[in-house]
Amino acid sequence: MLKRRHYHIVDIESCVLCTAREDETIDHLIFNFPFSQTCWAKIGISYNSSISRVEATIRAKEIYSGKLFFEILTITAWNIWKERNNFIFNQISPTYSAWLERTKADLTWLRYRVSPGLSDYITSIVNTL
Repeated sequence: MLKRRHYHIVDIESCVLCTAREDETIDHLIFNFPFSQTCWAKIGISYNSSISRVEATIRAKEIYSGKLFFEILTITAWNIWKERNNFIFNQISPTYSAWLERTKADLTWLRYRVSPGLSDYITSIVNTL
């Protein structure tokens, strides 16, 4: 990721989080990395990374049974990214519990940006996580 941004901090192009040493791409980090897959499963979003990212997102939205798909997708991906950055910059290994707490907190904040009916829906999601 940093290589594409022309930051040459280290000579590592592979994912620093996994032992498989896959190239660190958005698809790998956000969707294919085993840690990420656990996060997506918890949220209930099924993502097929064997097709284009746009097509996979469209299909995931069609399969997802809940409301606020894009908001939940974004919050989930953002918190996976934050777990990666905690490892890179603070040497804190990603944990499912840390990701879950951040995701719940961000979803809770989202309650203040939506209508009362959706606010109750978000509360129910947070309570079931």
